[in-house]
Amino acid sequence: MEFSKFVEKAILYDKRNTFSKYNGDLDGIPDVLKNLYRESNPIDVEFNNIRFFPVEELSDLQEEYSYLNAQFVFATCNGDPIFLHDGCVYTAPHGVKEPKWELLSKTVEAYFTEL
Repeated sequence: MEFSKFVEKAILYDKRNTFSKYNGDLDGIPDVLKNLYRESNPIDVEFNNIRFFPVEELSDLQEEYSYLNAQFVFATCNGDPIFLHDGCVYTAPHGVKEPKWELLSKTVEAYFTEL
């Protein structure tokens, strides 16, 4: 998947948003997001109240939201996790014992296109 349009929109939204190539290990990253992290690792990126996390912080992010049993958390919106599960993108309220998931998009590609 190509993420360059998202990167362009994020930089136009706020010139302080920074991305960088990443040459390290991406073993824990779902295949559908590997190109984003390899070509445009979101070093310091907030877009439409969504904070995207760099690859270096993703392990800690997974631990923080492990109670969700989600496939992969890659961003937050006001502290609510944004995550992948079975190819779809969801969010759920943080700090809730048994949070109800809300479907944001049926595919990662659609999610980034709709931002």
